[in-house]
Amino acid sequence: MKRDIRLNEPMARHTTFRIGGPAERFFVPSGIGDLRAFLEECPREEPMTLIGAGSNLLVSDDGIRGTVIHLGAFQSVRLDEDRLLSGAGVMLPGLLQQLARQGLGGLEFLGGIPGTVGGGVRMNAGTEGGWIADRLLSVTYLHASGALQRKRHEEITFGYRRMDLPEGTCIVGAEFRLEPDDPMRIAERLRERMAKRRKTQPIHLASAGCIFKNPPGDAAGRLIEAAGLKGARIGDAEVSPLHANFVVNRGKARASDVLSLIRRIQERVREDTGVDLEFEIEMIGVFEKGAVS
Repeated sequence: MKRDIRLNEPMARHTTFRIGGPAERFFVPSGIGDLRAFLEECPREEPMTLIGAGSNLLVSDDGIRGTVIHLGAFQSVRLDEDRLLSGAGVMLPGLLQQLARQGLGGLEFLGGIPGTVGGGVRMNAGTEGGWIADRLLSVTYLHASGALQRKRHEEITFGYRRMDLPEGTCIVGAEFRLEPDDPMRIAERLRERMAKRRKTQPIHLASAGCIFKNPPGDAAGRLIEAAGLKGARIGDAEVSPLHANFVVNRGKARASDVLSLIRRIQERVREDTGVDLEFEIEMIGVFEKGAVS
């Protein structure tokens, strides 16, 4: 079977920001066997970048060195009574709709998040309604060597927007605990979440979601708005007038535009409040001053 490996693949096609230069190599494995074989064959010094929906990424204009691995083919969904076993590439919005139709609730707080199961698990995605860690039973992942391992919830340390797994691992699937419920009630909760997101977030524009983590006891969006930065713009990168913790791509924004704008935000908020805003998005590639994420 021929492998799906593309050279100089534009990353703007694979991020919700619609921004990013080319990946040297872009690999879409057909399944665990294909991914394992690829990892075993690759030189250990080969840089590897794992992506799902690309919904929290800012990719450099100069692209990404090494190989980007896209897990879009990992689409298995299996239900065992109140347990869900999902592949890492399954998109959350479609999965939540499927669970609602089958009367299985518990994950509705993720409604409207445009990411994959693997990405959501990796960053312990959540809202005011809860965190993925609250429902996670286990994670299955591949080591960089190709060895497959499963860790139970109690063996993993979780934090705000993070979970601790060995460096270089690739999440391929996860298991969740669900709760049987009336399909109509589940669907209504999902509709309520989506209605709230449409009202408070610029979901109709290209973005990477919230740019900064919320500092303890406060909200990054409130601090940015108080600094008078709603609507601030560099090129086609703009601080959303709807939600100040979103930077949106108004058409042809470059990664350099976005980075310059978010540096301006950090400086202004630091000057006004003394708070250092930390990135929630992940920056990948070579940026200013040779920084590599």
